[in-house]
Amino acid sequence: MTSTLDNTTAETAADLVAGFPFPFLEDRYRYSTNVEPAEQPVTTPAGQWGTAVVDIDSEYRAELDQRAVTLAADPTRHAVLPHMVPAAWDAMFTLMRELDAAYPEQMQLRSTGPDEWLWRNDILGIEQHFRYGDATTLPDEPLRYITSQVQEDIALLDQRNDQLFVDAGVVTFAADWSFGFDVGMSFLEIHGPVPRVRKEGVITRAHEFLKRLQPHQPYRRTNWTLTIDRRLDVSTEIYPEWGPDRESIQLVDDAEFGRRVHLRVEVQHLIRLPDSGAVMFLIRTYMLPLEQLATVDPWRRRAAEVLAELPEDMADYKGIIKYRDRAAQWLRDAAPTPPAPTGPGLPVWPATPPAVDTTGAAFLVVAVGDHAETAHVSRNWVAAAEAVGATRLLVLDTLTDEQDRASLHDALDEALTGTRILITGGQYDVMTALAIAREAGAVPAELSSHVVHLRDLPLYCAHCRNTFRVEGRAGGTATCPGCARDLEIHEHHSPTMGSFLASAAGGDA
Repeated sequence: MTSTLDNTTAETAADLVAGFPFPFLEDRYRYSTNVEPAEQPVTTPAGQWGTAVVDIDSEYRAELDQRAVTLAADPTRHAVLPHMVPAAWDAMFTLMRELDAAYPEQMQLRSTGPDEWLWRNDILGIEQHFRYGDATTLPDEPLRYITSQVQEDIALLDQRNDQLFVDAGVVTFAADWSFGFDVGMSFLEIHGPVPRVRKEGVITRAHEFLKRLQPHQPYRRTNWTLTIDRRLDVSTEIYPEWGPDRESIQLVDDAEFGRRVHLRVEVQHLIRLPDSGAVMFLIRTYMLPLEQLATVDPWRRRAAEVLAELPEDMADYKGIIKYRDRAAQWLRDAAPTPPAPTGPGLPVWPATPPAVDTTGAAFLVVAVGDHAETAHVSRNWVAAAEAVGATRLLVLDTLTDEQDRASLHDALDEALTGTRILITGGQYDVMTALAIAREAGAVPAELSSHVVHLRDLPLYCAHCRNTFRVEGRAGGTATCPGCARDLEIHEHHSPTMGSFLASAAGGDA
C-alpha cells in the first residue's frame, strides 16, 4: 500500500536525526571546557544544528508534558532562592526574546507600554499580558512559567565572593544528578565528583570562563553519555526506576540493544543575563538510539571508537561501564554490508546512501519494503531534501503489487523536469523502480539509489520471456516461477529492463 509525505512518524524521525548534535570531533574523548560562540550553525552528515539558542523540535509538546508531570510529582526540581527573583524575571524575558527572534511566526513578544508586555506562543495557544517584575501578572513563577514553554532545563548561577552558586532553576531532565540537592552549592562543589577535571584543571578553567561571560555574547558546549530507552529524566531521585536497566540491557538480543541504547547529548548554553548579571545555564537534551545513529556511517564509526577507547574511570562516572564495550561492538558490527563482487555485467550499488543532490528542482523519495534500513535511509534523504525544495516521500510495500506500481507511475508522471528521484529498498525493488523511472523519462543525473539487501532480484527468463521476483544471486540458479525450468542466473543485467538474464541451467531447453 501507499503513503505520502504527511507520514508523521517518518517526519519525526527525520527531524531528530537531521538536528542531532553529534558531539565527537575525533576518535577519542576527554573532558574539556569545549566552549564556542553560540548561534553558529554546525553542518553534519545528516543535517544541521545550532542556529538558535533555544531549539524547538517535533518532541516539543511531549517533552513539555513530561516536564509538567515531573514537577507535579517532585517540586524539588524547581527552586528560586529569594535573592534570585530578579534573575528569574531576567531569564524569562531573555528566553522570550530568543524565541521571538528564532520563531517569529509562532512566538511574539511585544511592548504595550512602560514595562508592559504581550507574550504569544501560538504553538501552545498562549496569550499573556504581563508587567515585568510584577508576579501578579503571570500565572506562575517566571522561571517555571517559561520552562513550561521551552524544552531546555535551566539553572541560574549567582556570582558573589568570586564564585558562582546554583541558586535557582528548573531541572527535570537531569542525567544522574540531583538539582534539589545541589541548590545553593557552588559551581566548584557541584563538579567535585567528576573524575580528572580538578587534576587536569578543566573545572577551574570553566569556572573562570563563566565568571568572565558578558551579556549578549552567549556561548555553548556539549556533553554526552548513554541512556537506556528514550528516558529524559534519569535524575538521582528516581534511580530505582532506571538504574536496573544498566544490568538488564546486557541480557537483551542485539536488535533490542540497538533500539534501546541511546546516545544522549546535552547542548549547554552559557548566557550572562543583561539586567541581573546572573549566569543562565541552559541544558537541552537530545537522544538518538544506536540503530538510528548507525544509519549515519561517519557517526557510527566515530562513536564506536570513542566508546572503545574511553578510560574506565570516565566510563564508570558516566554510568556506562557495564555496557559500553557492547555498545562499541554493536556499532562496529552495524557497518554497512560491503557491496557484492561486481563484474562487467553486474550493477554497482554504493555501500552507503548517496547524498541528496541539492541542485534538484524538487525531490521524490521512494522507499520500498519494510526493512529498517529502508526507513532510515528514506528519512535522512527527506530531511536533507526538505531543506532545499519541495519533497515527496512515497512509501510502497513491494513492486510486485500492481497498486504500488501504479502509485509509482503516478508519482513519476507528476514529477517535473529536474526532479531528483531517490530510491531505496531491496535489490529487486530498486532495480524495478529504476527501470520504471527510466521508462518514464528520467535521465541518469536525476536518479540515485541505495540497496539495503541482495536477497532477491528481478529475473528475466529467456524462455517464457517474463520477469519475476526470485531469491538468488547472479551466477547462481533459480526455478522460473513461470515455466518451472531450472535457470542459471547470468552475470548480465539490463538497466532498461531492470532485470538479470536467465536461461536453462546446463543448456537444457
